[in-house]
Amino acid sequence: MAWLLTTAAGRTEDFNLAKTQADADKGDAEAQFLLGRAYSRGEGVPQDNGKALEFYRKAADQGNAKAENNLGSMYSHGLGVKKDQAEAAKWYRKAAEQGAVLAQVNLAYMLANGVGVTKNCTEAAQWYLKAASQGQTEAQIALGKLYYFGDVGFEKNFAEAAKWLAPSAAQGNAETESLLGFLYQNGWGVEKDPKRAFDLFQSSAEQGNAAGQRNLGFMYCSGLGTKLDYVTGYKWLILSSGQGDYLAQHFESEFQSCLSDAQYQQAKKLAGDFTPKAPTVPTGQRSPN
Repeated sequence: MAWLLTTAAGRTEDFNLAKTQADADKGDAEAQFLLGRAYSRGEGVPQDNGKALEFYRKAADQGNAKAENNLGSMYSHGLGVKKDQAEAAKWYRKAAEQGAVLAQVNLAYMLANGVGVTKNCTEAAQWYLKAASQGQTEAQIALGKLYYFGDVGFEKNFAEAAKWLAPSAAQGNAETESLLGFLYQNGWGVEKDPKRAFDLFQSSAEQGNAAGQRNLGFMYCSGLGTKLDYVTGYKWLILSSGQGDYLAQHFESEFQSCLSDAQYQQAKKLAGDFTPKAPTVPTGQRSPN
């Protein structure tokens, strides 16, 4: 899993290396952060993780939250320094406590997964909530999934899951569309709405999401939220099964007897002709820049 790094506002060509270096030498924390960022990304200077670490640390030691977050990322990935997840978590927490949104997401991830810290999903949810409430998409997705699946010492809450999955699903995120669709299909945490579920599954499936394809196939083969259509439904089950979805493989066996040989061949052809649409929005996975 890559980590979110803070980037400075403004375009690269506006970066004045000489002035930034001079200000950094005078102890200006923001300049030190900017110089660390320049070395980390190789912008205006040769890429040098050791130099990036040096300047991030100088700025972080003065309490610069952006530098604290990026210093945490350097430790997490072992960039310019020996990998140390506990040290990474320490710096993420410092930045998160100052309100740095990306650090809040990074710290929440470590707490949710027990990376460098004792696993604590309750505290992870609190940090995800801080970032999610500010519109941070990855935090919204992670918080929604935490409520959807639950974890050790953290109870499922489908109403909260629906609330936090909805924003990214509304933007066309294939994974959250499938999860939210399942809630609407079953009436978990939301009013049961098979048509709404069908629409969400369809958008997810068309982007190539295996769970979305499996759920859409089931809807077609069961006549839920749409007209009964074994051929189209079986097409989606074939596609999902081909991605290794074991539930789709189960449904394939269950519904195959509902198709004639000609219908089965037609479904196979439709599956073979399928080309997924490009994702409409980023998946929410972290990026190093």
